[in-house]
Amino acid sequence: MSNQQRKPLLECFIEVVVHVLTWCYIFLSPLIFKHSGESINWDHYLHGSILPLTICVAFYLNYFVLIPRFLLTKGKLKWFFIVNLIIFALYQIGVEYQSLWFPSHPPMHKRMLGRPMLPPKSYFVIRGLLFYIFSVGASVALKLSLRWRQSEQARAEAELGRSQAELKNLKNQINPHFLLNTLNNIYALTAFDQVKAQQAIQELSSLLRYMLYENQSDRVSLDKEVEFLKSYIALMKLRLYNDVEVKAEFDYPESQNVPVAPLIFISLVENAFKHGVCSTGNSFIHISLKANAHHLVFKCENSNTPKNESDKAPGGIGLKQVASRLQFAYLGRYKWKYGAIDGGKTYSSVIEIFDTPIEKN
Repeated sequence: MSNQQRKPLLECFIEVVVHVLTWCYIFLSPLIFKHSGESINWDHYLHGSILPLTICVAFYLNYFVLIPRFLLTKGKLKWFFIVNLIIFALYQIGVEYQSLWFPSHPPMHKRMLGRPMLPPKSYFVIRGLLFYIFSVGASVALKLSLRWRQSEQARAEAELGRSQAELKNLKNQINPHFLLNTLNNIYALTAFDQVKAQQAIQELSSLLRYMLYENQSDRVSLDKEVEFLKSYIALMKLRLYNDVEVKAEFDYPESQNVPVAPLIFISLVENAFKHGVCSTGNSFIHISLKANAHHLVFKCENSNTPKNESDKAPGGIGLKQVASRLQFAYLGRYKWKYGAIDGGKTYSSVIEIFDTPIEKN
């Protein structure tokens, strides 16, 4: 049995226990709190249990039948009040004729003639009505709170399912997007160096193996993700000119097996190689990753070479994917700053991931 199945069973068990203990306290309190040495008058106890028993019956009759069938059903609200009025009327009739079952206990109002302020019979009718209204109100409150909790759980499960579906869709988008860029790079490489192109195909095979088998998990070990980034960087460096400076530094505890969402940084590295290399001058791409068990910082900086007006190639998909992946995988636990710095000469993207939610200022 899964944890998700155990939780509703545990909640149901606790609810039943609370109900049983509450009614046991109500019905047994006359026996528990009687004067010491006083004998139990069972006839008097049974007579005094009529009102608690009526409240109990009214509570569960409303909880299981009247509220679902009338109160929560459109167009039947009036029947909810009508049936409850009939039940209360039957209770009052039972009180009037209780002497048939308890000869020694006539109706209370007949034993309290001369009570000031209110006519004796009206007093007990009002008291019974208030107890009945309290019982029905408690039943309605409990049923509506349970219904609200169930609807919230259903909404949360639906939201989780939607998020998981969107995350799966994002992964499916990343794979062809990444593969398209890589194949274009290999195609360009075959034009001037077939040996390097063969090496690139081997690197691509390694990358695809990672994407096929590791990308399906919600989390992978950081060392596998780093090896994936290293392979991609090596693949991209095969087609670069000597005047492009590429630095990649990775500092993390390999022995701690730090988990990370897969393929969350690759779009930024792709963009650095796609937009950070200028064919008319010196360029640079600097990538660094530092991590421990509680904090991860990924930084990617490159030469800022904006597109020419004549460049009609589609773009912007990578940044949207990064934003969505961070939102789904690290909601409330990440910071992401990106944009041009150093007077517009450098494009920088810095992602910080924390193991606990970030406090908002």
